[in-house]
Amino acid sequence: MKKFGEYIEKLKEIRIFPEREEGQSGEEYAKQRMIAGLKYGIYVLAAFAVLRGIIVTAGSSISVSNSVNGRELPIYCVETKEPKIALTFDAAWGNG
Repeated sequence: MKKFGEYIEKLKEIRIFPEREEGQSGEEYAKQRMIAGLKYGIYVLAAFAVLRGIIVTAGSSISVSNSVNGRELPIYCVETKEPKIALTFDAAWGNG
């Protein structure tokens, strides 16, 4: 339990918003906190958008291969009901 208590104390020391400077008016400090909050909010929303994009695209990706005499060959055309495109790379530069 001692380590858990130390962890909680370290979390209490973390300051997300800047401290109020000496002589700083309440209005200036509120504006500073609002700007910092907006920045953090934008970062969080961007992270969620990227995560959602990864989850959505990872579920819909399909991997297909073609094998003739044990040698894998690329697939150049696949008939689908929906118009789709595919981007492929010949990483071996044709040496296979």
